[in-house]
Amino acid sequence: MEIRDMKMEDVESRLEEIRGLLDTPDADLTALNAEVDQLTQRKADIIKAAEERKALEAKVIENGKTVRTFEKETKKMADNFAIDSIEYRNAWVKSISNRDMSMEERAALTAAGAVIPTMTVNAVWDKLIKPAELLNRVDVSQFPNYVRFPKAATVNPAAGQAVGGPITESSDVVDYTDLTPFEYVKLLTVGADIDHMAIGALHDWIVDNLVGTIRAKMNADVLVGAGTAGCKGITATVTASATALPATLAKKDVLAIMASLGANYHKGAIWIMTPNMFYSEVMALTALNDYVINDGFGMKLFGHDVVLMSEALVSGKETIFFGDPKAYKLNIFKAIEVKPFETATTTNIQWRGATMADGELIDANAFVRFARA
Repeated sequence: MEIRDMKMEDVESRLEEIRGLLDTPDADLTALNAEVDQLTQRKADIIKAAEERKALEAKVIENGKTVRTFEKETKKMADNFAIDSIEYRNAWVKSISNRDMSMEERAALTAAGAVIPTMTVNAVWDKLIKPAELLNRVDVSQFPNYVRFPKAATVNPAAGQAVGGPITESSDVVDYTDLTPFEYVKLLTVGADIDHMAIGALHDWIVDNLVGTIRAKMNADVLVGAGTAGCKGITATVTASATALPATLAKKDVLAIMASLGANYHKGAIWIMTPNMFYSEVMALTALNDYVINDGFGMKLFGHDVVLMSEALVSGKETIFFGDPKAYKLNIFKAIEVKPFETATTTNIQWRGATMADGELIDANAFVRFARA
């Protein structure tokens, strides 16, 4: 089915399928990313069309005229206030922006306990994880309680022997990494003139602003967080190599970084460096011309994705990381909630976006780190 012919349920179903494809080894991430963009646009078009139809019907009723009604969709919009409906989303947005609501909208919010609409939850998740340079590559889970991940402290090799021979016990040691929730919070303050924004536009604006800032903080913490007020970053687990990056980078230096990572971690490994390091130094090396590939909106170096982060300038030093991001475990204990507040002294409206998360690299050997002296 062509995307332009899809209904809302078809779009949601396909997005769910794509979510399941992301972790498959042969997933074409570039193609999937393009498809998600098209599906998101189709979803927005469906919502916009539905709202326009509803507004047209209201206008016709006001003028005392009768026109053909879109019976199936109009009845669904009028009667269905489930938390995954457009009607419920609109009622919720009106509620948090202090707009007038109909009796049906108030009743729907009361019956549902004013929970965040499914559309908003999905939009928040898509905007929190997928656009993030590093968050969308680590191993993300959603457990509501404290999480303990086992990790091997000592692993002895397996042995080969004759059939039926005695088995010698090996003394392996298992350790654990405990993740406990930290709060990630953003307070957004706007003027009362926000009332002039359309419901759909206001919804997207709130989600974009609250989620965008929280995403940036979490994404940075995954790399450089201290672990005291948020996620523990890769830099807190992986020490810089004793071999410093030279003042002038050469192809052999890049190869040496790759060679220092254990073979078990090369499949799925990524590069992390600053835009300045990549564009001014790595891409400036003519010896690497055949090994740097522009893969759509992303870049690859020796076949491995390049993640550009300003935070890779660690303590003022250009740093290159190379390793397997799936060894980093991130747990979202609580989905982002959005709550409105009013100030007593101004007409401003405030929204608080908050979530709870923690993360840590559970295998220090999964990354190598090289810094300039």
